[in-house]
Amino acid sequence: VSDRGHAGFVTLAAEDYQLAALGQVVELHNVGQRLFALLRKAPGVTLHCPDRVANVARTQSHVEVTLESGETLTGRVLVAADGTHSALATACGVDWQQEPYEQLAVIANVATSVAHEGRAFERFTQYGPLAMLPMSDGRCSLVWCHPLERREEVLSWSDEKFCRELQSAFGWRLGQITHAGKRSAYPLALTRAAKPITHRTVLVGNAAQTLHPIAGQGFNLGMRDVMSLAETLTQAQERREDMGDYGVLCRYQQRRQRDREATIGVTDSLVHLFANRWTPLVV
Repeated sequence: VSDRGHAGFVTLAAEDYQLAALGQVVELHNVGQRLFALLRKAPGVTLHCPDRVANVARTQSHVEVTLESGETLTGRVLVAADGTHSALATACGVDWQQEPYEQLAVIANVATSVAHEGRAFERFTQYGPLAMLPMSDGRCSLVWCHPLERREEVLSWSDEKFCRELQSAFGWRLGQITHAGKRSAYPLALTRAAKPITHRTVLVGNAAQTLHPIAGQGFNLGMRDVMSLAETLTQAQERREDMGDYGVLCRYQQRRQRDREATIGVTDSLVHLFANRWTPLVV
């Protein structure tokens, strides 16, 4: 971890904490394929894919979801896990709170002349944080934050120009930046549901909250949402309770509240701390 233009850096090593690794980087495509294969074999799971939700209707006792294929599904509780500004949650009247960071995240795979050896790098620059995460085949996954007004400029750079600018911002810890793949970009904001539950509906993952990638905690937080919801619904089933009852969903909300608020708070604080370029407050 380093700050461009300032001396010193911090190194975190797994062996210092008696761990095999501080974390793992897995390509989403591979994870998706593996999870989908497991879902196909999971008992009690019926896949409706490909298909899309056409309508959601909630009654006092159940939820009805009508698919574009015309099929209607009925259940006790609807889990919205369809990402930021969830269409399912919006259809159920969920209100959103959004705080734009006026930043843009540029995503790309890059190659370097020096092997990463499983190391991840985070560097804070004049424009925003820059992360290089180790991937297979010697590649790195780049997440590079810029002010929103630089979008057109950054995306217009040629491969050579992009590599030069990245080299200047990141430095030479991985040698020369030799190649940059296709770039994509999206605006950054803290987006969260006013409440992660409503009548017979519960939100998890990015549908409940979408964080800035500065600390890489959005996916982890979402997985904890899923595990906690599974435990809550299993307990309700064992007690022969209605899994979609508002009291049951409130228990889930209470279980997640401290972790959710703490992770959102820390991530948001880091964004503002490292985005502040007033000299006495620069970290």
